[in-house]
Amino acid sequence: MLAASGIYCSYGSADASIKVLRGADITIKVGEVVAVTGPSGSGKSTLLHALGLLERPDRGKVLVCDEDGWELSTRKRAELRNRKIGFVFQFHHLLEEFTLRENVMMPCLIAGESSEEAASKADRLLEKVGIIHRASHFPSRVSGGEKQRAAIARAIVMKPDIVLADEPTGNLDADTSVEVENLIMKLADEGSRSFLLATHSQDLASAVHRRFSLSSGVLSEVL
Repeated sequence: MLAASGIYCSYGSADASIKVLRGADITIKVGEVVAVTGPSGSGKSTLLHALGLLERPDRGKVLVCDEDGWELSTRKRAELRNRKIGFVFQFHHLLEEFTLRENVMMPCLIAGESSEEAASKADRLLEKVGIIHRASHFPSRVSGGEKQRAAIARAIVMKPDIVLADEPTGNLDADTSVEVENLIMKLADEGSRSFLLATHSQDLASAVHRRFSLSSGVLSEVL
């Protein structure tokens, strides 16, 4: 589903660069849920951005469903992201001027689907994640957990092959975190899509199929 090899990322100038990733390798199979753990600032977000074709690494290869994402044109890479990859961020990144339904519809509209088809898909997913009663509410009028549920619905509305989730419970209280963790595992069990989760949550990390740790730029599988 996703395979990356030799991913190096750094920030800063050539004379004073900070090495964030030092040759990261990872492979995620169909239907697999994988967690990456590590302290704040260890490079988990940078790793997900490189794997999700959002941030170009200094060097390395990222294959998404056998397509080398960083060898594609900008347009083709954007199309690949829209079709194959879903994103969930710690702070949800919902658009405040749109309702939850409209936020979930966005990827469909970008892909050229009609408003009616996009709305129908959005409502089905809002029902699945348990917040259809909030569909017409704006993000400012719902709880943090409901925002994150809407963000998860948005991430999977295009039926991506892999979902990358960056600290999906990191901004939630303990009880709401458990609810979102359970939702993620349920969605993984129901479909053939894969999940890669960057998380501080030991409960979430312990529930996945495989776990990696990231420290000092080195990604290692926890056996």
